[in-house]
Amino acid sequence: MDNSETERIDDAAGRAPDVSETAGDAAAAVGELISDIADNAVNDDAVDQAENAVNAVDNAVDAVDAGVADAVDNAGDANVAGQVDAAADGLSGTETAVIPGTASDAKKKSKGKRNVSREILSWVLTILAAFIIAIFINAYVFRISRVSGNSMQQTLHDRQTVFISRVPYMFSGPKYGDIIVFDSENVPRNFLKEIRESLEYNVVTISLFKKEVPHKYFIKRVIGVAGDVIEIKEDGVYRNGERLNEDYINPDEKPNYSPLTYTVGDGEVFVMGDNRNHSSDSRNNNKIIGVKVSAILGKVINS
Repeated sequence: MDNSETERIDDAAGRAPDVSETAGDAAAAVGELISDIADNAVNDDAVDQAENAVNAVDNAVDAVDAGVADAVDNAGDANVAGQVDAAADGLSGTETAVIPGTASDAKKKSKGKRNVSREILSWVLTILAAFIIAIFINAYVFRISRVSGNSMQQTLHDRQTVFISRVPYMFSGPKYGDIIVFDSENVPRNFLKEIRESLEYNVVTISLFKKEVPHKYFIKRVIGVAGDVIEIKEDGVYRNGERLNEDYINPDEKPNYSPLTYTVGDGEVFVMGDNRNHSSDSRNNNKIIGVKVSAILGKVINS
């Protein structure tokens, strides 16, 4: 409420007693005049004057009532306006008070719950992404394994740690002399198979649940690739009619070969262990097995 409105209200309230006093004086004068009329029997002009005075008094009283009513109305409107202005000033402030149990409070609680849910989901997705990345790296980039058995002696020994990578075979196939690790079941490897095996055989399942890892991977040397004709004779191994100089075989024992001839098919390799008398490989008791390239886990890179 501004100052002009306050002054108008105060002025109206201040004039009300004066007008009342004037009306009282007029009423007293009229009373005296009527008494004089009754006592002195004045003429008709005096009576008319008295009636006019009474009317003037009535008008003065009406004016006072109207002024007081306007003052009250203005005061009420100003009071309401003041309350609205105060509320507006409060809302325009930098801070807003929150009453517990109101819609604003419920909205904040709901928002807080959503933030917690998003945080949990973010952690779950992060762990899942890390798990998938770890499996990808293990399957295609780099993995650690341990030799079990003596089929690659003298090159590799029992319980020797080897590093395996599939990267060398991402853009080309296996080459002569490569030492590879492959699935003994000779079935294609894929990412889903890697995930399943990672869930079944890992540090937790092996350490806590004593899960035994099956010996399902073989480690051998590549002797022939697709299109090669491999001949095994008493005096050695021949590839495409040429005898191989194999200085990597176990020198402690002379290989005991059984004659055979095999043409390596497309998408296959022919493999043998360096310890020829103690290796299950593509000879496999005279039953030729061409190892599928898709069954290869990777190349040993630290032999």
